[in-house]
Amino acid sequence: MADALAEITALLGGSGLDSGFAALHVQKGSAIAVNGDELFPTASTFKVPVMVEVYAQAREGRFKISDRIEFQEVHRVIGSGVIQALGVGLNPTIRDLMMLMIIVSDNTATDILCDLVGTAEVTARMRALGLANIHVPAACHGLFRRAWSLPLEGPVSYGDFKAASKAAPMPFASGAYSRDGSNNTASARDLAALLAMIQRNEAGTPEDCADMIAIMEYQHYQNRVPRFLPTGSVANKTGSLRGLRNDTGLIRRGPGDTIAFAMFTFDPTELPHGNSRQLVEANVRIETLMGEVGQVLWDSFGR
Repeated sequence: MADALAEITALLGGSGLDSGFAALHVQKGSAIAVNGDELFPTASTFKVPVMVEVYAQAREGRFKISDRIEFQEVHRVIGSGVIQALGVGLNPTIRDLMMLMIIVSDNTATDILCDLVGTAEVTARMRALGLANIHVPAACHGLFRRAWSLPLEGPVSYGDFKAASKAAPMPFASGAYSRDGSNNTASARDLAALLAMIQRNEAGTPEDCADMIAIMEYQHYQNRVPRFLPTGSVANKTGSLRGLRNDTGLIRRGPGDTIAFAMFTFDPTELPHGNSRQLVEANVRIETLMGEVGQVLWDSFGR
């Protein structure tokens, strides 16, 4: 375990990134962390706590996972996902929306679900699970309002968001990058603990936790911590905003051998707006680093 921590500390220390990392061997209980208690903006990794809350409210009888919610124009959100490109009237089930929220990080699906369960209830559920350092005050619309200093109250159209995103990059000084409870933030230690709770059936019923993992197994974005690991060995959720590249999930090396992890990275480099080449090169560099951390966990942690 000491070797794994030393290797990961060296990797992160030499990266030039602001980073937070934690890993927990679910069955053995051993844990390692680097800046594990520091709050970082979650980007889309907050969608895992949203998923936990959706299953909890369904078990409380507020709705059924098989219920359908009709997609309306007011739901349309910019950024990642596919629903924003579709016509209104689509009628997916709640589980369909969770699948899209997790595996392609669909922002529109996320906000439909946040409207259903309430972001305050997501944060309250984290407290009930003993996780003091996971905060979810906003859905995607709220994050983007903060990012471009759009009105926090009242309607802001899809076109308004599109125009703001084309006009300027998200300022690092905006509320979308705040590192306190006013923004969607988490510590790596608490987010890894939540993933361990899902694996241990402590974040819901055994059936619900198994379904959460089954959804994360369909993750399309495997180019970060799972980058160099065997296909199908990781169930995870990534998160990205300008300068932020995050990942959290479960590494399964075999029966009774599971590692819960969370990794946050922030690169403050001011890339020119719209310079795709520099962005691609930065992504390759940082995602390769995240893959190297995953390789260390696979090779050394908890063995």
